[in-house]
Amino acid sequence: MKQSFYQKQTGVALFVALIMLLVLTVIGLSASQRSTLQERMAANMHLDNMTFSAAESALGAFIVEANSNNKLDPNHVLFKLRTEGTIEDRQFDNTGNRVDVGFIDSNTGNSLRATINPTILNDCDKSCGGYSLGLSSLSANIGCRNYLLEGQGELVKGGVAIKTATTTMWAREITACN
Repeated sequence: MKQSFYQKQTGVALFVALIMLLVLTVIGLSASQRSTLQERMAANMHLDNMTFSAAESALGAFIVEANSNNKLDPNHVLFKLRTEGTIEDRQFDNTGNRVDVGFIDSNTGNSLRATINPTILNDCDKSCGGYSLGLSSLSANIGCRNYLLEGQGELVKGGVAIKTATTTMWAREITACN
């Protein structure tokens, strides 16, 4: 009895289908791993941007605080900086108000800190330009106080900083030299 062509092919279709299914499974797993990795990278970039924004907001909040109220008030931030040479770490919340501790990020539940650390670079720079008081700066003993402002953003999870970012800015104030 002679076998027909179709009878010789039994089982080959099943084998080919299993191979195709295996290839599709490998492709699906690879795509799944790639999308998981991309999601992690996007979340990491989001956290980096969040901490950098916190550092930038610390600079902005300090500038707003430094330019408000009476600068001769002993409680004013610039008065303390001039008389004590430094100030304690100032932390700000997400609205720019000064707080004692970092604020909680509503998206992640982690603590986000925005801190400013100002330093006086030189107390009376006679060569600073950009102002006009109608007086000679040499005879009036007028100069500029230059500051280096360092803003730091920190994302804290379980008491441990998991992300930090730092940014700096220079600022100056017109002052009477001693």
